[in-house]
Amino acid sequence: MGPPALSALTTSADSGQAETINDPGLWRIIAAIAAVDATWLRLSGLQISVSPVMGTGFLALIAFGVVYSTVKPDRHLASFAATSARLAAFNVVAIVLSYLVASVHFPLVDDTLAATDRALGFDWLAFFDWTKISNPTIGWALDLIYDTIVIQVLVLLVALGATGRAKRAREFSRLFAVTLLLIIPLSMLLPAEGAWAHYGVARLTSAYYLPDFYAIRSGAMHIIDLGHVTGIVQFPSFHAALGLILILSARGTFLFIPYLALNIVMIASALTAGGHYLTDVIIGLAMVPATILILRAGAETQKGLRIPLRDTGAIGDSSVSV
Repeated sequence: MGPPALSALTTSADSGQAETINDPGLWRIIAAIAAVDATWLRLSGLQISVSPVMGTGFLALIAFGVVYSTVKPDRHLASFAATSARLAAFNVVAIVLSYLVASVHFPLVDDTLAATDRALGFDWLAFFDWTKISNPTIGWALDLIYDTIVIQVLVLLVALGATGRAKRAREFSRLFAVTLLLIIPLSMLLPAEGAWAHYGVARLTSAYYLPDFYAIRSGAMHIIDLGHVTGIVQFPSFHAALGLILILSARGTFLFIPYLALNIVMIASALTAGGHYLTDVIIGLAMVPATILILRAGAETQKGLRIPLRDTGAIGDSSVSV
């Protein structure tokens, strides 16, 4: 039986299988963020660039979903396509928003974050030196595990689609989206360049996000190229949050044990492979239960008082009134 707070995200009051698979509520959120992005871009003078390959790929994904929803119905493939399309669309509008909020150029809070780490008894630089300098094999392994996040999401979506867990797939996409929507405003109010830059060790890393972070904050970036964007949010750590979301979303499946082990290490790898402070990781993890509470409250308000006892892995799970 899944945790009640999480199970409440997928109530049996859905209007039907199609709504479960397509999740129009999340599409409305995506549309609202797109409208915010468009307005902000117009007022700021910033522009976005979309590659033909990206546009074609998204349209192909939509077409794939339409085919297996109507022409050749297959709820497993339809669920995979629909969830993938939602996440792809959400990622685009959320990434644009993360760049736009960074352009506000609020003062950096790295000194405070580093001081908080020290108050917690964590020496970030010593940990970095131990993994990157003294034990480079460990550092390389952490870098590799950190970069598994996209593959993990894809494998999870395939597994959930193949086993008919449309409700779980919807739960994952909602956790993903709302958690990131909590994190992005915080990254505007409390921007950080990250531990790599703060401790002067960026030259020993990929420093993958720093050029864009500095360019958008300084006003040097005029075009947000969606073909080359990256995650520029350092505080809180969405990588850590997503690791926890993957663990929760894999519960009850054959992926749970390997995802539990892998993501515990992946969350720890955010410190060195992602340049995050320990404080980034802790607050990032805390965003997930906050999201669960928000979604649970929304589910109880919108769907009534019917909450499923368990997720058996199939569409149409039984539920009880509480």
